[in-house]
Amino acid sequence: MIRGSSSVMRRWKSGPLAPRVDKTGVHSQSHPGYGWLNGAGARFQTKAGFFQTPRVVICFSAALLWATAASAQTTPLRAEALLQLLSEDAPASLREAAEAIQKNVPQDREQLIAISEGVKSALSTTRDAGAQRSLRLALGKLAAAGVEDAAEWGFESMSVTHNAKTPPEVFEAHARALEMVPGAAKELMIGNVDVALNFPDADPKERQRLKEFVTLTAEALKTRELAVFLDALLTGEEDLFVKIEAPLEIRLIACYQHVKADPPINADAVVTWLENHPGGPPEVEIAALETISLVGTTDPDAATKLATRLLQKPASALTITRRLLAGRIDRKLQSQIEASLQSHIRHESTTELIIVLNELRQKRN
Repeated sequence: MIRGSSSVMRRWKSGPLAPRVDKTGVHSQSHPGYGWLNGAGARFQTKAGFFQTPRVVICFSAALLWATAASAQTTPLRAEALLQLLSEDAPASLREAAEAIQKNVPQDREQLIAISEGVKSALSTTRDAGAQRSLRLALGKLAAAGVEDAAEWGFESMSVTHNAKTPPEVFEAHARALEMVPGAAKELMIGNVDVALNFPDADPKERQRLKEFVTLTAEALKTRELAVFLDALLTGEEDLFVKIEAPLEIRLIACYQHVKADPPINADAVVTWLENHPGGPPEVEIAALETISLVGTTDPDAATKLATRLLQKPASALTITRRLLAGRIDRKLQSQIEASLQSHIRHESTTELIIVLNELRQKRN
């Protein structure tokens, strides 16, 4: 199970280098902070942020020794060579191993586990952007091949280490790897949002950082997995989306427009969320109108009905017109928007309304 706070079993205060135990009973070392033990392993908070240990903590050196000992009987030379490359510090060796894994993922279960641990260890130490990118993509392939904790480890390691200096190509690889495992984006991202919103002991800055990290990850995703996450966030029983600040809500709603899928997705979840939370911030509802009009819904009149309500206010009508002129709202709504502007001008003639109406008419002509 890949979850956040809903699977929390115990919290403890850890001291300097206090032992940390995951569900399997394996010990490791931790920094001072607060920790939680759950079905996914141990999650703890330090000054550096939250970190989720894998379900099974295996030292890479031990994995390498195990693979070497087993190679005489079961492990082909290829796996042995990959582990050797992954143990080296040279970025070129790490990239070579990672690219080989991406092209041909091992089929043997023991090899998969050993190589996965080698990839994790290399990711934990290398600072080379090219190597990090290749290793994250390789870890995604291993996760898709059935290494249970690989997607979670990759996501949580990026969640902990991400900052303004993270190379764009590394963050993109994080997103591509996350897309490789069906359902992983939904569970891991909602788990982080859950922690950010519902863990009162967490540092406020860390909670905000987690929400920003999830939003940035959503903005980097492109496949149907993004829509699966967004649908769950907007319509889930926990009702997490309404607790997020308006600026982040706007960015997340806009993410529906990034999805490239066949058959196409729809924005029905946005319509449902608006029905369950009427009277929200105008800027959020206008963002919803943009997405509904461009992405589409199973209700062909959904955008028209939402526009009718929003266009009743001159300020909203002005904003919506500008979004249409910028290409951010479907032009099928142009006649409706134009009629609304004319109505507002009859009752409250302002220079600004007249200007945008003229721009709208020029664009139509």
